Amino acid sequence: MKRMIWKSILFLLLAATASSGLYLAKSPAVAEAVIVDRIVARVNNEIVTLHDLQKSMTPYLLQNGLDPSVLQDRSRRDALMREALKDLVDEKLLLEEAKKLDMAISDEEVDQWLAYTRQQQGMSEADFNATLSQYGLNPKNYREVVRNNLLRIRLINVRVGSQINISDSEIDAAYRQRFGSGGATEPVVTISHIVIRPESTAPEDLKAARAQAEALRERLLAGEDFATLAREESQGPGAEDGGNLGTFQRGELAPGFEEAAFALEVGEYSPVVETPLGFHVVTVTKREERVSTDVEEKKARIRAELHQRAMERQLEIYLQNLRTRSFIEVKY
Repeated sequence: MKRMIWKSILFLLLAATASSGLYLAKSPAVAEAVIVDRIVARVNNEIVTLHDLQKSMTPYLLQNGLDPSVLQDRSRRDALMREALKDLVDEKLLLEEAKKLDMAISDEEVDQWLAYTRQQQGMSEADFNATLSQYGLNPKNYREVVRNNLLRIRLINVRVGSQINISDSEIDAAYRQRFGSGGATEPVVTISHIVIRPESTAPEDLKAARAQAEALRERLLAGEDFATLAREESQGPGAEDGGNLGTFQRGELAPGFEEAAFALEVGEYSPVVETPLGFHVVTVTKREERVSTDVEEKKARIRAELHQRAMERQLEIYLQNLRTRSFIEVKY
């Protein structure tokens, strides 16, 4: 199956998958030993068991852009499990609140969502179900995952979304800041980088890779040629071409990488930037302003981004109120 097929499904339903006790694959923590089950949290009249928490880990990590192999590091595992448990507690609070408000998702709504998802992915029902089975899910249980997720989305939209209003002036200001004075043009940069990839996600390997990238940056600041150093040392795309990645406008790069690149003047070197690929030193070889040809499309994206940020802020306030009004006991 295409990777993007499951990626689309996964990110829409990840949190619900975690709470349902369904999982995509056994995490290293689950696989290495038989777990003796116990209660790790109480949320009003509900409980969360260690078994629930263990099974939620893989979807939680994928949702947050982490490789499940990080669970092999015991020092990180405990911290990640505490974070995942907090998510499970919040999920129970939201579902409980939705039930208090007599919110429900009908079978027809679940059917419509599933049909829409299959249509978007160009999949037959049989192909869709086969994809689910690859990750340990069956259609009946998955329907309940969908139902719970849609219920939480409805609650959030009613309780949080109704309080959010993004004005045109906010969008115009963000557009001008991002794409240039007056919004008629946008910056475009040609970027080169040197990247060092860690051997694994173990803390010592991450530390060693960062140190190597820092040392290469010091060599650049001391006057060594960027293209030559990239050919000799870089471990990623563009190395053979002196580190050249090409020309980009905003929205085409990973957020942290993009922020570093667009902050540079021509010939400057960024601080070391960490991405899932590794540790980068970035430089800009050319900057220019181009006339914007898709202003309305960009403004629509900005509106969606601003709305999402506002939703996240308001959701945290709403959850904090729910936590305050509820009995929560965490034993992990």
